[in-house]
Amino acid sequence: MPHINITASSSGSNTGSCGQLVEYLEKENNLKPEHKAELWFNQSRDDLRPYEVRQDIDSNTAKLKQSEAKFYLVNISPSQKELQHIGNDPQKLKDYTRRVMAEYAANFQRGLGPDDVKWYGKVEYNRGYKWTDPEVKQGINQRGEAKAGHQMHVQIIVSRKDSHNQRLLSPMTNHRGSGKSEAHGQKFGQFNRVEFKERSEATFDTQLGYRRELEETFRYQNTMSNGTTQERVNMTLELRAAEQARQQQLEAALRQVEQLRLQAEQAKKQELAQQQQQIIQQEQKPKKGMSLGMG
Repeated sequence: MPHINITASSSGSNTGSCGQLVEYLEKENNLKPEHKAELWFNQSRDDLRPYEVRQDIDSNTAKLKQSEAKFYLVNISPSQKELQHIGNDPQKLKDYTRRVMAEYAANFQRGLGPDDVKWYGKVEYNRGYKWTDPEVKQGINQRGEAKAGHQMHVQIIVSRKDSHNQRLLSPMTNHRGSGKSEAHGQKFGQFNRVEFKERSEATFDTQLGYRRELEETFRYQNTMSNGTTQERVNMTLELRAAEQARQQQLEAALRQVEQLRLQAEQAKKQELAQQQQQIIQQEQKPKKGMSLGMG
């Protein structure tokens, strides 16, 4: 699935201004001419400037205490296979991001639509190795070294308050709604991060026509990372069955291709035979005038 992660911030604290984070996310633009800068986008615009993002997020903090979170960072990182599927097209990734943020709003179970969330996204095209990456730990690559291949992803700053600067929307809440009344959910909100990721994955597949294999799904990855021993065993058996079914489909497709090849070869042989028969028949016909003057 597209890797989706929600954190406080990748630069500094999220209890104050988002200016430091906005500046950090401008790092790729700092290496480009101004006319080629990658602009920010949201639900309806693709032409937002950094100062607009900072001002709008920082002014949307009514009744929040100084020590409370003011914003969160959402990262959407498709795999290289998924990026290849969309042709590494930034506009398709933006359109997908808008659908993801619509799912983000709906996941709070408070009747929210995409326009009720205040967020700003920035497409980035490069990634560097971190000290936590296995390649760095093994000494294969160095920290900060650019990763190869397509690395396009989106970083999103989303306000903790809704777009009307009234309701609190925290994706870090532990409330899931189970065992809680509807009134409780309306008052305090809830956010199921597992469901959010699953729905975002389904959105990618349906919106962009992607055929996802089992081992690429969030369900598989989450089970293998966080499931019980029995759940991991069951998932391994399911994967084995899926691979067998995939192999059977491949073999059936190859048989069909071979059958079509043989049919085409047979049809060509028949056509050649017919052409040869026509030539023989044409040669055996008596020519006009051959018997005139004889007797």
